[in-house]
Amino acid sequence: MLCMSCLSQVTLMLGGRMTSSSNPGLSRVVTDAGRTERKHTQIVDSARTLFLESGFDTTSVDAIARHAGVSKATLYAHFTDKDALLLALVEEDCERRRDPLWMPHDRTIDLERDLREIGQRFLSIFLDDQALAMHRLIMSCAARYPAIAEAFMRAGPDRCDAEVAAFLRAAKAEGLIDVPNVRLAATQFLMLIQGRLPLTWALSLQAPIAAESRAQLEGGIKVFIAAYGRKAGPTRQARPVTKTASKRARAPASRRP
Repeated sequence: MLCMSCLSQVTLMLGGRMTSSSNPGLSRVVTDAGRTERKHTQIVDSARTLFLESGFDTTSVDAIARHAGVSKATLYAHFTDKDALLLALVEEDCERRRDPLWMPHDRTIDLERDLREIGQRFLSIFLDDQALAMHRLIMSCAARYPAIAEAFMRAGPDRCDAEVAAFLRAAKAEGLIDVPNVRLAATQFLMLIQGRLPLTWALSLQAPIAAESRAQLEGGIKVFIAAYGRKAGPTRQARPVTKTASKRARAPASRRP
């Protein structure tokens, strides 16, 4: 296998040009690597299609190989078994949806605006036909294949919680919220804005309408800010009630001066 330094040296010797005629051996390596990558993608894409259409248990390795247009030997050269293929599929799907919910930036945090942006990104992750189908597939296999559950939790819910927690720490540092347990609050926020939307869709096979998703998001933001947001001014403390005032309050109206 050619190392990167060797490739750089070859490129320099060719004056910055890397051609197949000047180095047929290198061209063959690059071509073989590209062909291998294409076959890997074909196999994973075919597995995704068949797993989502027919389920994991009822889909055979033969069917995946036929759909991908490769031999079983080629498939096994990429994946040791069907379980390994499912794991690769879950990891790749989570990686595809890896756009961060929040990234540190220089602008001043606007709590309500930024929570709304985070919530919209989060809801877009799973309020999608293929995302819902993948979620069903993962749930159906998680109990028997712990590695699948771990990969999904690590790349999905755990990552989302961590990114929201990072935002909450930044908001706390600016004095916008008072949160004793940041990680717990992050999970609570995501639960508030999703509510039963994924569950009702999974059971009814109907996507929630835009107004329903918007109401869930806005309501969740209001509840979260009411629970953790700091008030604009100092809280006014109640004056202690004196004995005289207490007696005056209990005295009949006719006896009051």
